Amino acid sequence: MVKKLNFSCNYKYFKREVEVGVDRDILKTVELSDAEYCWLFSDDDQPTDGAINYLLKILKTEKKLTGCFCNRLSYDFKLEKKVAEVRNWPGKIFKNNKLFKSKSECIKNIGMDYGFLSTQIVNRSMWQAAVGNEDYGELYKCYYILVHIMFKMMNKDCQWLYIHHPLLKQRTGNDTLLNKEGVIKRQKVEHENFEKILKLHYDRNDEEYYVFFKKIVDRVPRALANMKAQNISSSTQIYLFGLFYKKYKRYPRYWYTIVPIFFIPNIILYYVKKFYFQNLASN
Repeated sequence: MVKKLNFSCNYKYFKREVEVGVDRDILKTVELSDAEYCWLFSDDDQPTDGAINYLLKILKTEKKLTGCFCNRLSYDFKLEKKVAEVRNWPGKIFKNNKLFKSKSECIKNIGMDYGFLSTQIVNRSMWQAAVGNEDYGELYKCYYILVHIMFKMMNKDCQWLYIHHPLLKQRTGNDTLLNKEGVIKRQKVEHENFEKILKLHYDRNDEEYYVFFKKIVDRVPRALANMKAQNISSSTQIYLFGLFYKKYKRYPRYWYTIVPIFFIPNIILYYVKKFYFQNLASN
């Protein structure tokens, strides 16, 4: 398969004899590189037109960065139709590039989105120094070891650039959301494993901890409505209700934006979603 791709550039191909999980694969990929920076790119997304040249220009003009976090455009399953415009975020505040110079700034502004693999560009030497010889144990199974490594990088030196220009076409509709096991597994990863990472860096009473999870709560209503629009089962919804209650009951937004969605019939949310995308396509 690799030979059929007929690359016109030099590349390294590494094949494991057994599967070891995405976390170990991410660490191995950066280890194999010899570049100054590494773009941690997932296999189901694509760069936007001109993205690599745009990124190279930034990396050559900026002083030495610890890493970058880029904006993205959401596309359909076939990566043919755009389903959402460029985001004016984090928090609908930054509409231009923004350099963060502290770990606290990064966490409070970017938050959970550090877990989105394809938007992360890291300084390789700093990454490798942060990886070190640590025994990550159970973290190898959490899918978000990259967040732990990046937080460690920020402890040493934080020059993290938010790139507002979208460098990524995010493929949507490819999550396993149509069966109980897939939904539950994904939501446990999203809403439990992030907490494991955060607890390694902050106490529950720290401001960064609170703000980080507030950002997750802000994302839940849209995700929940999307899952219900895909007709997830009643038993799955009961599980999710318990999961979200346990994690986010101390946040007011949980009560007035998340809880009500559980009481909206799936079929109504299906047609709302259908109308939204039809309207988007016509515009």
